[in-house]
Amino acid sequence: MRLAYRYVGCCALILNGVLISAETIRSVTLADLFAQADQVAVVKVVAGDSEHYGRTVYKSVVESAYKGTSERKIIYFGPYDGTRIGWKYVVFLKKGAAETPKTNDTLSFGSIESVSREMYEGYGTLPVDYECVFDGAAVGQQCDYGVQLNPEQVVLPKLVKTFPKGDAGAVTNYKKWVRESALNSQLEALSKSNSQVK
Repeated sequence: MRLAYRYVGCCALILNGVLISAETIRSVTLADLFAQADQVAVVKVVAGDSEHYGRTVYKSVVESAYKGTSERKIIYFGPYDGTRIGWKYVVFLKKGAAETPKTNDTLSFGSIESVSREMYEGYGTLPVDYECVFDGAAVGQQCDYGVQLNPEQVVLPKLVKTFPKGDAGAVTNYKKWVRESALNSQLEALSKSNSQVK
């Protein structure tokens, strides 16, 4: 389950006899998130399975690769519910272990060599959509493909504008939009600097 706000501490709750705890999810800069990830890409999610594995697994195709993968490669990732089939996402992933379906059901993805883990409790999986929240004098300039994120969780460089203007609060579900082209430029720069370090 993804939460719309940032935890500010650690707490525990007993609900129906089950101990539920919440951990602090700290903020991370885009550069640090990129550095910590094993795979960074824009993917299109083509299928999901929450029935045959011990966790939810999504199957995706890489459209743009920035780190640890290549275009048109299949990436399996999870475990958080709520990712939409057919949507594009910018994903920051840690390489994971192999997964085997719980049954021999032919509807599963079968044995998977590696299921990558969504970073920062799912905050590293950023949806891409067409939105009309951007700046510009004409209506056509205000509509563009954007990437949605919680700016308190994923901290962008100051020169990257987020929209709509103002603070991310209850009205915006604690999320903002950044133009996809602006975020892609940042990821390309991080990818180049990462390849030069190696």
